[in-house]
Amino acid sequence: MPRILIVEDDRNTLSGLTEILEAESYEVKGVDSGQKALRLLERERFDILLTDLKMPEVDGMQLYEQSQVLAPEMRTIVMTAYSSVKDAVDAMKRGVYEYLTKPLNLDELFVILKKAVEDQSLRRENEELKDRLQVSYRFESIIGKSAAMQQVFKTIMKVAKSHATVLIRGESGTGKELVARAIHYNSPRASGPIVEISCAAFPETLLESELFGYEKGAFTGAEARKKGRFEIAHGGTIFLDEIGDVSANVQTKLLRVLQEKEINRLGSNESIKTDVRVITATNRDLELALANGMFREDLYYRLNVIPVFLPPLRERREDIPLLVDHFIKRYGKINHTPALGISPEALAFCESYNWPGNVRELENAIENAAVLGEGEEILPEHLPVTVSMRKAGADNFTKTNANDFFTASGESYREKMEAAEKLVLEEAIRRADGNKSEAAKQLGISLRTMRYKIQKYKL
Repeated sequence: MPRILIVEDDRNTLSGLTEILEAESYEVKGVDSGQKALRLLERERFDILLTDLKMPEVDGMQLYEQSQVLAPEMRTIVMTAYSSVKDAVDAMKRGVYEYLTKPLNLDELFVILKKAVEDQSLRRENEELKDRLQVSYRFESIIGKSAAMQQVFKTIMKVAKSHATVLIRGESGTGKELVARAIHYNSPRASGPIVEISCAAFPETLLESELFGYEKGAFTGAEARKKGRFEIAHGGTIFLDEIGDVSANVQTKLLRVLQEKEINRLGSNESIKTDVRVITATNRDLELALANGMFREDLYYRLNVIPVFLPPLRERREDIPLLVDHFIKRYGKINHTPALGISPEALAFCESYNWPGNVRELENAIENAAVLGEGEEILPEHLPVTVSMRKAGADNFTKTNANDFFTASGESYREKMEAAEKLVLEEAIRRADGNKSEAAKQLGISLRTMRYKIQKYKL
């Protein structure tokens, strides 16, 4: 339960607020003076400080400033009369999270408290993640001995020491987000936050508000001010994944951020300075997008200061045994199961498969095999059907009627390929005892894709 400390010298207001917020599932403690609040903060932790601004002896601002020494992570919300709104605005400029005018609007209070708790949760998650990733994202934790990956290592080791903007290129599943985190956690900004956002996951209007934030009343539903990802990333790094999917309008605003080092929240004309390193990634052909007028040339050159190209897994097959071993150990540890091995036949299948989903697909395949497999090692039958059938199917096909298949009249290569895909899907569903979700996992495709193919082939 989020913990709130209420400081209010009016006993009736204090009692009423305490009762109301406890009914909203907050853990609440209330005191009637700033001195009592400071003594309490010396021995207890709170998520939010909700304090009156005008109080005798220790007022709200003095309490805020002293509380920041005791609990710098705590969010402070001040309550003030209409006549003191200017003081409240000045307080926010000094770091106070938000202010409320008396008499309080409870709906507004609930919205602001919810936002403050979400911000606290995000901060804690970021701190916990940072602690874990300091180790997880050392360069030596990125698996690869191939010449292609060694070149990647050399590049990102140099890039990490700088503040330069980085554009990471590569197919889906090659590990672009992992490289972005490695650059951040090995950079001078490692003590700051890393804020990640997938640009393709948001429609244009929502993406703009996520990146730059908004003021209360900026649009319908904007019930309280919200900081954007650029503000949250101040002093650290922002990672914009799938940058090739952003609209022309957002591209223009991103260009301004890169040029001017400042943002404007939606609904505000006030510019906010930002100190953020920008790392972007895409699996799209940006040069083609430039030629088609879908991506701004000036933004492209601002983002492409240091390009990092990640090779697909099929171009670094010598890394597959290392990755397989890494994932076997990882999921054995996660699932508290004995360490497995992998049979030579299963490993040969892994090495010969093209892995269109790259490292992510390989990881999913090994996790699935480690969880569902029996015995002391992963066998070919434990691998997804697309992997285990490929070589076996090809061998069988060569020994039987390959010539008949390719010379059969009335069928194009496309029709032949669809017929083969239908057979693979049918086999996967059969092996999964009709469980479509399990068949999709075995094939290394999403359930949505599986449903589409089932409908397409009327399975």
